[in-house]
Amino acid sequence: MLTEGARPIDWLILIVDFLVLAVIVWLDAPERVHKYKVRRRLRLVHSIIAEGQRLHESAPPAGTTDTAVADAWVKAVQLWIEKTHQSLTRYSDAAAMSFNSRKVAPTLIFGVITATSNAREWYGELLHRLANLQNIMEKADVYF
Repeated sequence: MLTEGARPIDWLILIVDFLVLAVIVWLDAPERVHKYKVRRRLRLVHSIIAEGQRLHESAPPAGTTDTAVADAWVKAVQLWIEKTHQSLTRYSDAAAMSFNSRKVAPTLIFGVITATSNAREWYGELLHRLANLQNIMEKADVYF
């Protein structure tokens, strides 16, 4: 009933239409899956950046003489860097390498506690790592 009166050319057109549809889906599906993965991984990068910014805001102010506070902050920064590197390595070695890259020698940042000699250096390191994460986020299609 459904195929009554169908000529061979009708069948051929139907088969070609399905093949064209299959090719479109075959070519478009990987791109959609990739975009979905990138969006999901960008959410991870956003949360990591937010955590790094909280560390940035919680840096001990200049003039503080409490070394325990500075040491605790430095340990928190080191833990954040380690955790971030592990998270990025899980998804992309290129992103992890970019996070760890250093283009110039670290500079001294003034305005951060000097009670421990490392706090100032770790503050600069935190700023550099946040800049690297910003770069990864802006070029997410390349890294993920």
